[in-house]
Amino acid sequence: MQEYLLKYLILHKNLAIPKVGVFNIESLSAQVDGTNHLLYPPSQVIRFKQELVSPDRSFYDFLVRETGLELVDVIKKLQQISIQILADSKESKGAILEGIGTLKQENASHLLFFSDRPLEYLYPQVKIDKAISLAKSANMKQAPFISHELEGDELREFLGQANDVEGNDNWWVYALGLLILGIGALLFYYV
Repeated sequence: MQEYLLKYLILHKNLAIPKVGVFNIESLSAQVDGTNHLLYPPSQVIRFKQELVSPDRSFYDFLVRETGLELVDVIKKLQQISIQILADSKESKGAILEGIGTLKQENASHLLFFSDRPLEYLYPQVKIDKAISLAKSANMKQAPFISHELEGDELREFLGQANDVEGNDNWWVYALGLLILGIGALLFYYV
């Protein structure tokens, strides 16, 4: 049944295990490393908060659908899993939750959570242009009164690499002018 815990966590970004605590998936934004000229992609991290909670009804319904068991059996199995997790957390290797992480008991009642390897290795960092990273660092040093960093079009404009896409939106003006000239020529010829 532990494989369903990971599936529910991924789908709902929140997993409450009775007597153990709550796991959340937190999204982290992309990071720029100006010294090494690297752009790190956005990532997700699993966080754990030890508190006594009971899962909501949607979690039980999810487990009933996935396992095909009755609600009473699902509740019993989930209680057995939480007792097993608490018992395993007292051992030296801790309670291993596949795909989520490891829980170890630090003292009589406090659990430490060690997340499994994050998915960052699937999304490698990207080498960025030196001018962009220098412009970002110069922006932060020279203009401390600006409340936000330059991004997107503002950064391109700052670097003198303004986007020329705006000029392509007026093609219809030229087409309309040619249409009027054509109608004017026809009127001049026939009138």
